[in-house]
Amino acid sequence: MPTQLRHPDLSPTMDLIAKKIFHKQHLTADFIRSVLNIPVVSVEILDGTQIQLAEYDHPNFYTAVDVCAKLEDGTQVIIEVQVTKQRSFFNRMLAYLANQITDNLKRLKTDQNKTHTLYSRMDPVYCIAILEKEHFDDDRAFHTLSLYDEETLTPVYSDFHGSSQRPPMKFAFLELNKYNKDKITEYHLQKWFEFFSNKPFDIEMDPVIKEAEELLDQTQWTEEEKRMFDQERRNRDLYEGAIAQATYDGQQLGIQKSKTEIAKAMLKDKLDIPFIVKYTGLTQQELQQLAQTTHI
Repeated sequence: MPTQLRHPDLSPTMDLIAKKIFHKQHLTADFIRSVLNIPVVSVEILDGTQIQLAEYDHPNFYTAVDVCAKLEDGTQVIIEVQVTKQRSFFNRMLAYLANQITDNLKRLKTDQNKTHTLYSRMDPVYCIAILEKEHFDDDRAFHTLSLYDEETLTPVYSDFHGSSQRPPMKFAFLELNKYNKDKITEYHLQKWFEFFSNKPFDIEMDPVIKEAEELLDQTQWTEEEKRMFDQERRNRDLYEGAIAQATYDGQQLGIQKSKTEIAKAMLKDKLDIPFIVKYTGLTQQELQQLAQTTHI
């Protein structure tokens, strides 16, 4: 029996939709507060505020996170949405974390901070991943990871800007297809799992989720948003068609071969590179090599 969806023709995990949600600072603040269980008064959106389709130009590969938000204490939170299963996804999150820290240090250096004060002015960077498919080999839909002392299991904290002690890094993973409201009992987590899962709500919506749900009403969108949504939906249709064709043509060729064939088809159709990465699970380096070897 097909899974019933609240919105059959769209998904809250689509790039356009996710960016519409996280463009709202108070919605982003509630999401981060709910997932990371940290006090959040306000947020500033650093990336992801502009809903746009990247220009296709495969020699110029780039990495872009969906959203990066800065909290009132300086802590930065990366929010990434992944719709396909990617074995190296955690490594990708580590790369995002390292890249953000490196960029922050570069900005501090341009502010003419001396080396001995540079690190005391750092702020931590945390990551949240919303995954349509499972990543961890268990039945838990929610995982949080941070640094602990291996012997005492006490959490590790560090002094950051403003002399406040905070965890130096923190990761949270929401695996939507594992969600079970009987296993995740905290309402603040349930509401966001149910919203992004796009299934009928089993719990009552609070004002935050009601507002997020209203943003999915296409009758209230601008013409530009409708155009971009149509483009993203066409991209998804092309991706699903490529999967079906690759599966039909070579079920015995293996998963990696199928992903490669899918990526080739998507490159030929000039789909956006971030879109191909998100839907095939291949890295940008692998796509660049594929584009060069096949002369696409």
